[in-house]
Amino acid sequence: MPPNDAEVEAVLRQVIAEVNAGRPQAARALCERALSGQPGGAGLAAIHQMMAVLCMQAGDAAQARHHITISVAERADHPPSLKIAGDVARAVGDLAGARAHYERALDLQPGRADVALALAQTLQAGGGDAAACERAWLRVVTLLPTHEEGWFQLANVRQDRRDLPGAIDALRHLLSMAPTHAMAEVNLGIVLQESGQIDAAMRAYGRAYRLRADSFGRIAHALSTPPVGRLWLDLDALRAELQAAAA
Repeated sequence: MPPNDAEVEAVLRQVIAEVNAGRPQAARALCERALSGQPGGAGLAAIHQMMAVLCMQAGDAAQARHHITISVAERADHPPSLKIAGDVARAVGDLAGARAHYERALDLQPGRADVALALAQTLQAGGGDAAACERAWLRVVTLLPTHEEGWFQLANVRQDRRDLPGAIDALRHLLSMAPTHAMAEVNLGIVLQESGQIDAAMRAYGRAYRLRADSFGRIAHALSTPPVGRLWLDLDALRAELQAAAA
């Protein structure tokens, strides 16, 4: 007979107590004992989900996938299970599967910022669907307005899509929150340069160089890019101009 909800909750309370006490192996043993009493897994989706989490923490993604697959089969519209299934799929390199799980979780709970971030990172890693990637990062910064990585990556994907004004807006928004973000200044310079605003680009490069002197190589490389760049044969002169532009 499948266990009732109270029995499952009792096991989960014990498992969580073992985890919190720093005994993950004991927690897994409790899950395994519960699962062994119900070979088909009926009614034990929550315990399979917990096993998936414990396996991931132990670095065993293959076993985690086994358990979360059983859990999702029983609770196909359970957002926390779908999030874990997405994380497991990412861990084994199945980016398409991860995307599907995250998108379904967001269909069910559109406000889950952790899932939105996981989806955006998955799409960024997979490449290819730049429009979906932009939408995903836009969702991240909508749900998490102060998320620096979100604004930075939104700018990157907009630049890749040749939406230079959109990229500039995202970088300026990021810099309004994080004025010492040197790489954002470098990227702002690059996008301004690509849009033909070379004087504004030099000011951004100057601010980046003042913040991080080791950004010089990337700046010099960007400035030498045709057709909208400038070429300095004397790099010391370029350093001086960047210092002046930052003032």
